[in-house]
Amino acid sequence: MHANIVAVTQLILEQMPESCRFNKEDGEKLLSLRPYLYPLEDKLVKGFYDLLYNHPPTASIFDPTERENREWTLRNWWRRTLDGPFDLQYWTWQAAVGIIHIRRKVKNPMMIGMWGWILNFIGKEISNYLSYNEFLSATEVLHRLAATAQALTAESYLHHYLIALSQATGTETQLLDRLVLIELDQIQEFLSQRR
Repeated sequence: MHANIVAVTQLILEQMPESCRFNKEDGEKLLSLRPYLYPLEDKLVKGFYDLLYNHPPTASIFDPTERENREWTLRNWWRRTLDGPFDLQYWTWQAAVGIIHIRRKVKNPMMIGMWGWILNFIGKEISNYLSYNEFLSATEVLHRLAATAQALTAESYLHHYLIALSQATGTETQLLDRLVLIELDQIQEFLSQRR
């Protein structure tokens, strides 16, 4: 992968508070959950894409003929996530999803919503097998995984969107930042008048 996305990935990871970020111990815990998680693959993939294809805003992104390929992509991610390792290559892959989402017109609320669905789905399934304390521990690990992946995808999306805009218009990113602040000042003034 391009060195720039690796640097962006590292920067995003550094910006996350360490206690909120997926760590080595989380990786070990997730690997220990594989006997419960591997069997969920078919149900997870079907439920995920049934939801996406039945929700008009997300359904409009997909061609019905590509479902098999999209399902393969999710299966590939699921297996790689369950098998590890959680190294820079893995996290850079998660950041690259942000770039893919720009091209596919997948918005961050769609991505974050589907992460919520994944967490709820897994939580319901593993609650049948784990003790209460094991379930809480597993849930914390899954939430740190989700938070880390979401941060990488969303921030990479924003970063690369702004870089593409800057390069396409010939406008320096610092000027774009300044223009955004000016616009935000105007929005804030409008909102303060409405109170």
